[in-house]
Amino acid sequence: MTVTESKRQIDSTANLKSTVIISGKGTVIIEPYVTIEDYVLIDTSEFGLIHIGTRSKLKHGAILRAYDGYIKIGNRVTIGEYSILAGHGGIVIDDTVAIAGHCYITAQNHIYSSDIPIRFQGETTKGINIGFGAWIGGRCVILDGTNLGEYCIIGAGSVVTKSLSKNMICYGNPCKEIHSRKPQDFD
Repeated sequence: MTVTESKRQIDSTANLKSTVIISGKGTVIIEPYVTIEDYVLIDTSEFGLIHIGTRSKLKHGAILRAYDGYIKIGNRVTIGEYSILAGHGGIVIDDTVAIAGHCYITAQNHIYSSDIPIRFQGETTKGINIGFGAWIGGRCVILDGTNLGEYCIIGAGSVVTKSLSKNMICYGNPCKEIHSRKPQDFD
């Protein structure tokens, strides 16, 4: 493992384009054979963690911001073009997950319980877990406090506001479980 700064561990086999920006004082770990395309931003803030697993790929223009939380990406994960991950309360993405372009995944929500301007009321941070083999279609929004089960499919343009079971095809705004994707259900 090649260490370029005290809190940055970037494996020598990783392929980072010259326009990739890594900022913040937190920890960045990039495992072997990761590919990071042009204009990707990886920002840990002051104390955050971003860990990208073996053979994962961040496509053109993706943004990962830990906001002093964490983003843990498993092995062989793809993050699509211009997708944004905000890891305030923690985002865990299991192995072999495919996330299409222009998705927004945010592990925080604003508090809005009084007449004080929302930006001054603080935020909640519950975290997000995306299970093994899940597939998230383009332009989806995944909100804080949700868990997506293994092999779950989220249809393009969906807004995920609650947890979804494994092996389900889900879509809509708000996103709902539509039917199982188990092979025996397709007879």
